[in-house]
Amino acid sequence: MSLTRQVKQELARLGDNLPCCSSWELKALLVKNGYYTIRQNTHSLAVMVDDNAVARRVFNLLREAGVSDPYIIRQQEKRLSKNRFLVLVSGRQEIDSLLVYLDFKEAGGYLFLPGRHMTVPRRSCCRKALSRGIFLAGGSVSISGKSGYHLEINCGSLEDALVYKEILEGFELAPFLRERKETAFLYFKSAEAVGDYLRIIGAGHTLLELESSRVVKSMRNQVNRVVNCETANLEKVVASAQGQLDLIEHLDRRIGLHNLPPSLREAAFLRRAHPEASLKELGKMLEPPVSKSGINHRFRQMEKLINKRGKPASKQRSCQYKD
Repeated sequence: MSLTRQVKQELARLGDNLPCCSSWELKALLVKNGYYTIRQNTHSLAVMVDDNAVARRVFNLLREAGVSDPYIIRQQEKRLSKNRFLVLVSGRQEIDSLLVYLDFKEAGGYLFLPGRHMTVPRRSCCRKALSRGIFLAGGSVSISGKSGYHLEINCGSLEDALVYKEILEGFELAPFLRERKETAFLYFKSAEAVGDYLRIIGAGHTLLELESSRVVKSMRNQVNRVVNCETANLEKVVASAQGQLDLIEHLDRRIGLHNLPPSLREAAFLRRAHPEASLKELGKMLEPPVSKSGINHRFRQMEKLINKRGKPASKQRSCQYKD
């Protein structure tokens, strides 16, 4: 199941709406996806959605609004092999009563539904319900490894997009606006903004799953970074120790470790005894202990002794050890 469908199905199961909130949610669905047609003196009002659960949600909202007998028709688009659902209300009197109830027209007046635009509800709960209806009508959300979070709302006209943008800004959200093929979209790109939006429209369960997934992913990335860092440090220690052991072997063949100054001889024997230790650990083993730079200085002194007696036959590593 796609993330968009998961969110819409969760929203479709929400209950206990106030009548005012239900009407605003239904208004958003009608403004975005509503079609009013008259054929052979037969009046019909249809709301088109792309999910069966959303269709049932529209059906229940219509029943709450006083429609006695709405019905659902499933259509299949051959080109995209996708199902579409039409929630229909038939009969001029039934439709007029519904539109008067939703404040889309006055009793007896004529309505041109595509010409209707979004308005801003006064109450905060109604603004959330309207936001939920707009997402059910034309929203999508996705997460990808490359682009991250992306939530987009198809608002239809630019006028409606600007009104909806104002509503979201009232919830301290800052959506981006763009137009594509004469259709206006609002969208969010950050995980925080997507999470705040889902919380506002009531998709709390999906939000918790996303947050849990994000925390797990963040922890996994942090662990990987620590492991990679430790691995890199270990590789540096091994490479540094091997270079020092090669230097000690060459000194032993050319000079003899017993001919070295006491401090250098002590460092050489200690390195041979503890090839896995870092410079800092070697320094702590000495009596008295010396710092990392101090033990590193002793190995540089060994390298200078080798250089004074001529370069080694085999290529040696530099003794600028930084493990």
